[in-house]
Amino acid sequence: MRFVVKCSDRLADEMAARVRVERQAEREWWRARRAEQPEDLEPAQRAGWLAAAQADFEAERAAGRLAGSRSAVVLPALRDEIAERGWLARTWRPVPDGYRSRRARPWGTTDRRWPSQLTLDVPDDLGQVLVRGCHWTSAPHVAALQTWYGQHGEAHRGTHRGGRIWRGTGPSNADLEHRDRLQAAIITTGMVLRAAACRAVDLDPIGHV
Repeated sequence: MRFVVKCSDRLADEMAARVRVERQAEREWWRARRAEQPEDLEPAQRAGWLAAAQADFEAERAAGRLAGSRSAVVLPALRDEIAERGWLARTWRPVPDGYRSRRARPWGTTDRRWPSQLTLDVPDDLGQVLVRGCHWTSAPHVAALQTWYGQHGEAHRGTHRGGRIWRGTGPSNADLEHRDRLQAAIITTGMVLRAAACRAVDLDPIGHV
């Protein structure tokens, strides 16, 4: 699964710096491996040797010992992030047909504009856990938020914040705080992927998730 993740400039810069370091490590791995190539190989033998070297490289990537791409850098951290949420230990139902795509924000989430983005390729099995875990963990809060808007409407006159007294013209301060708590409880794939990216580059997630 491919995810396009909006993010802060700082997170994008930290990720780019980390990938540069990891790509250099991969170039050095290949340089050392090619130095081991026997001389005077026949074309078929050389192709076989290169295929074996590529297989070893891919095994190193899969084990996390080489990570010369954004996806390779983030994947181990994403597994840890999802495991800590307890999502790997559960069997999730598929997301119902007709709901928003895996790239979209769930209904009711607040809109935050990020200036940069990361494109991440996640194995299908882990991507399904991520998508389903976000959907079903958020579903009760989304339903409660829909009930809230059904009671109070989506447009309110004036504000009830900043110490102003509620005069019965709309939702009270307590009502609005309840709405905010419901919105904050909704988890998106972008939130989880940004948290994993921060973990991968040792960046404090505050302000970047």
